[in-house]
Amino acid sequence: MQSYNRHNMQDIFFTNSDEVPVPPDEVRIRVLDVEPRRDGKRIEVRTEITPFLERPNMEIRILNQAGDEVSNLSVVEAVDPKMDFTMHLREANSGGDYTLDAMVFYADVEAQEAPEGVEAAAGEMLERARQVVDQRSAHFNIPKD
Repeated sequence: MQSYNRHNMQDIFFTNSDEVPVPPDEVRIRVLDVEPRRDGKRIEVRTEITPFLERPNMEIRILNQAGDEVSNLSVVEAVDPKMDFTMHLREANSGGDYTLDAMVFYADVEAQEAPEGVEAAAGEMLERARQVVDQRSAHFNIPKD
């Protein structure tokens, strides 16, 4: 796999010196824990990925029972393999079954050039450059009021 980031090893921080960082194509999601808060609107998310040589990107989204996206977040060039987030649901009446999808990927956006004379949106360039290395889902339930 080609190099995507141009960071030096001193830019990467390690939480466990016993583990050897892996190249991009070996990065995996180890932990994906989801816990709704009592208010039914906030979701605690805990992730852990393998230690990495190059900083990965991550996207996390929450879908309701109908498959509609009700929350999302993006991590650009993660520094630490362990990350905790609080996600907020964007729907008036939360409750029911939900799915949290997490994706770890690398993207060499600089290598994605639009044809001459054509402007490409940043999102389109990112989508074309994205190379997913791992995905995982978790299901959870929020009791209805």
